[in-house]
Amino acid sequence: MSDMTASESQWAAAHVWFTTAAALADDASLAHGEVETAKPLRVLIVEDEFYISLHTRGLLQALGHVVVAVAVSAEQAVSLAERERPDVVLMDIRLSGTRDGIEAADEIGERFGIGSIFVTANTDHQTRRRAEAVRPLGFLEKPLTEQRLRHGLSKL
Repeated sequence: MSDMTASESQWAAAHVWFTTAAALADDASLAHGEVETAKPLRVLIVEDEFYISLHTRGLLQALGHVVVAVAVSAEQAVSLAERERPDVVLMDIRLSGTRDGIEAADEIGERFGIGSIFVTANTDHQTRRRAEAVRPLGFLEKPLTEQRLRHGLSKL
């Protein structure tokens, strides 16, 4: 007989079940051709919509990444990138303030060598050309999903 109480035994059984279920889910996603990121990334989120940034943070954490900070403007993004030195920046194109995400991504890339992935709902042709000119790591369409985010970050 074990010295565990009934509730400790139930918790241990549930822990094993959840751990096994998570492992099976990971195996299933790998079987469907999804690639896991080799290591957790340190990510700076640049998004001026609170609920979108909150959702993005949750998705990143669920994928095992670390959110180093959230910026709402280009100026704040540059400052936080300098201080935190993230591995990558998830950059919204349209931001609060006088500068947009394209300008911020360009400055962050030039000054600190940190790449950005643009996250946007829709982009007109001219804006897309401007964004492509700063050589982003990629583009992700809003609304972000775990699958889109996993796929976008798997290339890093």
